[in-house]
Amino acid sequence: MSTIRLLCPRLSNNAQQREAMAQDINPPMIVRGPGTFVRANAAFYEATGLTAAQLSSQELLEWIIPSDQSLVKSMIKSPPKDSFRIGHRTSHRHSIPLDLRVQATPEGTVVLGRLAETDHALHPYVKEFDKGTVSGTLETIARIVESQNPDYKCSILLVDQNRFVRGAGPSLPEEYNDAIDGEAIGPNVGSCGTAIFWNIPVIVSDIQADPLWQKLAPLAKNAGVAACWSHPFTNSSGEVLGALALYAAWPQSPTRDQLERLRSAALMTGLAVERGRAEEELREQRKREAELEMQLRQVAKMEALGALAGGIAHDFNNLLAAIRGNAELALMNLSEDDPTIRLIDSIVVTSQRAAGVCSQMLTYAGKGTIQLEQIEFGQLLREVGDLVQAGISKKALLHYSLCKDPIYVRGDENQLLQVILNLITNAAEAIGDDEGVIDIAAIVAHYDRATLQLLAPDMSLPSGDYIRIKISDTGCGMSEITKSKVFDPFFSTKFTGRGLGLASVTGIIRKHNGVISVSSTPDVGTTFTILLPTVPAPAAKYDLSPRESVTAGGARKILVVDDEAELRTVFRHILERNGFQVVEAKDGEDALVQFSRDSDGFDCVLLDLSMPKLSGEEVFNELRELNGDIPVVVISGYSEQDILNRLNGAPIAGTLRKPVAASKLVDVISEAALDLRQREK
Repeated sequence: MSTIRLLCPRLSNNAQQREAMAQDINPPMIVRGPGTFVRANAAFYEATGLTAAQLSSQELLEWIIPSDQSLVKSMIKSPPKDSFRIGHRTSHRHSIPLDLRVQATPEGTVVLGRLAETDHALHPYVKEFDKGTVSGTLETIARIVESQNPDYKCSILLVDQNRFVRGAGPSLPEEYNDAIDGEAIGPNVGSCGTAIFWNIPVIVSDIQADPLWQKLAPLAKNAGVAACWSHPFTNSSGEVLGALALYAAWPQSPTRDQLERLRSAALMTGLAVERGRAEEELREQRKREAELEMQLRQVAKMEALGALAGGIAHDFNNLLAAIRGNAELALMNLSEDDPTIRLIDSIVVTSQRAAGVCSQMLTYAGKGTIQLEQIEFGQLLREVGDLVQAGISKKALLHYSLCKDPIYVRGDENQLLQVILNLITNAAEAIGDDEGVIDIAAIVAHYDRATLQLLAPDMSLPSGDYIRIKISDTGCGMSEITKSKVFDPFFSTKFTGRGLGLASVTGIIRKHNGVISVSSTPDVGTTFTILLPTVPAPAAKYDLSPRESVTAGGARKILVVDDEAELRTVFRHILERNGFQVVEAKDGEDALVQFSRDSDGFDCVLLDLSMPKLSGEEVFNELRELNGDIPVVVISGYSEQDILNRLNGAPIAGTLRKPVAASKLVDVISEAALDLRQREK
């Protein structure tokens, strides 16, 4: 979007005099052109109390009231044919309503702003507005009327559901305006209530003596008014919208000239209210349209991000699958006491963590899925600490106090990693540029139901062993008020924060049947405590021995279909080591050729979903045509749910997500092939 500014040429004294003389026909006006302040007339300066220097010191949007900024952005991006109304700030923290016109030129966007039309014969320009809305317009009209009728006070009352709605009464006591607001109108409710009810002017020369004012006379006496002349105002259809009144401090009747001015003011007010409401409705409609457009853009952006993330995840996971597969093949060829096992095991773990990064990217783009597994939490804490250390101040020292024995929990590793990352990052920010310590501690403790009920009364957590994780810092700490709101959505003490971090952390912990709490002392530090239920240690991570029982009764014949040669080789070595006979196909067309040669001889097909020439979906359908009983295991860098969606719920023997553990690959293929043999029997 082009920067929008204003133009203000220097004027000679004579030119200034001529402009001042022309103010009665030229309302306040402001012009902004691409990149520079262009011009504002003297009426605009006086109406806003601003100078040319002040106007040129900030962008146009900085002078627009916040509620109208999105509308202005939208209109500047796609200039409308007609003008639209917005509120422009003044030096007195008020705003005036401007009708803006936007034009696109070869040099950039130009904006013309003119004071929203009122009766300029009554007043050449407006000195102050409360809001760029109907209420602000009514306030202005009331002041205009009072300026034309010295020593009189003006009141404008609207009507809604047969009750007064306060419009304006700048010179009347607030107690009086507040008392009238909400009162029911009627055939004998003061001057304005009666005028609105009958749609006729009502002149009361002596309030205290007139029966129309019997109920409201004490209010009028306290307000210091003794006479009230009221005139209703209507819209173009004749519907009564309210009444405009003049109050005198002593009993009196109006002159013919005063009655004419009252009638003219009421007519002007009716037009202003009708137009103002229509423009407010239009403005709200445009705001809703602008908000909807922004939402649609966000949806489109997230869809594009999802497509990008899916593509990156697929390609990256292919690379990781080759790395992990080759590392696990190396493990299979080593004796159990070989010292290099630890080094290669580190490659496997790192490839898993890299796959987790892909999963997080998919989750952010709305394509992720929760995957529950057994996690050794002490190792997770260390890895997160190593990850975050590079991004925090060197003065913040990470200190670990972890249990020597492994502690396992069941959960989504990526989500729990995000929790710990968030808390450590917050701790580092609390320390800031000062020297400090972030202590990360974890032990296992037994909790009974009574204690857990106190910690989480709405969760009914079972008694048992829980890992207790404490992340403490020696930072600035929190006040009691901040601490009470720290888990609330959209609460943040950071200037640029979205306020979703700790609310999201709480949601993740609760989904894992856990509890999170905080304790903090200002200028001392903060401690977050998390409880998560523990689970038994998993079975051996790697079974390095071939699965001889899998191929009892004859070798199973597997068709491996993948366009990545490195992956085909890895899968073939893993499966052949476990007694399978493997046939490779380099793409979808090759797969159909290989399969058609011996469609009844294959026990299972391992099929990549994304390939050139023929996609995995197309190959799957062709395979089912050739042999409807053939088990097909689909492997992909996408999530399992995405695989199922792409196959439209077709019956498949299993799904695998790259990078896949060698043991899981063998288990899934074995189960699928064994199921075929059992069905053949």
